[in-house]
Amino acid sequence: MTGQGGPPGTVYLLHFDRPYKHARHYVGWARNLRRRLAEHEAGQGARLLAVVRAAGIGWQLARMWPGGRARERQIKRQGGHARKCPLCGVTPRSLPRNAGGSLSRSRTTDAQKLAAGVMTAAQLAGHTALRYGAVTGKLPRSFERGPLADDPWAARPAGPRPHLIPGGTP
Repeated sequence: MTGQGGPPGTVYLLHFDRPYKHARHYVGWARNLRRRLAEHEAGQGARLLAVVRAAGIGWQLARMWPGGRARERQIKRQGGHARKCPLCGVTPRSLPRNAGGSLSRSRTTDAQKLAAGVMTAAQLAGHTALRYGAVTGKLPRSFERGPLADDPWAARPAGPRPHLIPGGTP
C-alpha cells in the first residue's frame, strides 16, 4: 500500500445510456482500467453492470481520477454522481482565477498547472533566473577536456609553493 489512497490506480465513472431503475452511473476502481472495462463489457465484475448489460442498456466511460480504493470510497460517499459527470452536462471547475482574470498561482497546484499546460513553480523559477541573468545557460567546462589554453595557472610547474610570510623570505 502506498500513502493514504492505497495502491495506485484509476477511479472511473461510467454513465448509463438510460437509467436502470434509480441508477444512472457507476463508480469503480481498477489498477488496469482497460482490463476492468473489458470485464464489465463481458458482464463480469460488478453486479450492477451485469444487470444493466442484461437489460440491454449501454454505458460509456465518462470521467477518471487518479487514486486508490480510498479515493473511490470518498467519491462514492459524496454521492451525486450526476454532478461529477460531464455527459450529464456538468463541466469540471477550471483553474482558480484572480479578480482580474489571471491565473491564481497560489491556489493552483503544480499538478493542475502541468495538466493545463501552464508553467509549474519550478519551471517559472528557472525561466525567471534565465530572464534576469542569474543563469547564463552556458554549461561549465568539463574537467575531462583539461584547462583552458590561456589559463596562467596551467603553465606553472608543479613544485613546492614558496612561503609568503609577511616580513619573511620567500
